[in-house]
Amino acid sequence: MVDKRLKREIRDLKVTVRIGHNGIKESLLTEIIDQLSSRKLIKIKANKGVLDASSRKDFWSDLAKKTDSEVVDQIGNVAVFMKK
Repeated sequence: MVDKRLKREIRDLKVTVRIGHNGIKESLLTEIIDQLSSRKLIKIKANKGVLDASSRKDFWSDLAKKTDSEVVDQIGNVAVFMKK
């Protein structure tokens, strides 16, 4: 469960990474890892059409594993990650 303070932080957080139709490339993984090393939370958005509703949760979980982070919130095409 996400506490109230963290929810407020998540709501006010701006999207810092966008995933386009090219998907996840090594350079994008490096960018996410770099951002996680300098920030507590990062917000990632997948552009429309990149993810379908049935694969979103698995996609975000897989991305979290690849970046050694965890998904703290996910709504539609937007997810918030925190360094483990």
